[in-house]
Amino acid sequence: MLYHNSKPISPAAAHRHANRPDRFYQWRNFFEDYPEALDIIETEYELTNEDSRNDKYFIVPGRSNMITRMINDEVLEIRSMISTNGPLEQWERSIKTTFPLKRTTSSMIGTYIPRFRGSCSSVADAETLTDSLSKKSKYYQTEMTRRIFETEDLRIEVAKITFEKREYTSIAITSEKAETVLSTLKRLGLKPTANQHYGAFLSPFRSHSL
Repeated sequence: MLYHNSKPISPAAAHRHANRPDRFYQWRNFFEDYPEALDIIETEYELTNEDSRNDKYFIVPGRSNMITRMINDEVLEIRSMISTNGPLEQWERSIKTTFPLKRTTSSMIGTYIPRFRGSCSSVADAETLTDSLSKKSKYYQTEMTRRIFETEDLRIEVAKITFEKREYTSIAITSEKAETVLSTLKRLGLKPTANQHYGAFLSPFRSHSL
């Protein structure tokens, strides 16, 4: 049994959202100072998972609402913003796959992001795909440790991120229901309008080089 702040991490809860919905509402922001909301999250919500990982992001200029991410050189994921609901954004997990890529998956990636068409070959591994996509997009690398807190209909991700030699804390609140996200923001004292997804956060920075 794993523990955090003297509380056990439930194995059942850790797998509660193993198959999370492909569409969800989300609020996210990035903090350079310690967010007070973190004290409430740690006290009132159940910690279900902790991990560390390296992420690579490929952002096509002008398409920051279409986020291509490679996780630990093992998983490739594309998330697309499909609508906004007031200050919230509704996202779709359009593609999530592992290497080697299937031919049908490679074709789907090119459909979602035409600029990547031809780069996502079924024989591409993480290294060759990183090299190819980084030439067609703005490319970023982040290192992070994450903690996941969950209820039946809510997921809160708290991440410590190292980017551009600076430390950030990211809080992301996700649910199938917009009202659940909004009520959680109110409980945590977070402003709904202070919403910034990864594409918007990363795009102002210069692209990294391999």
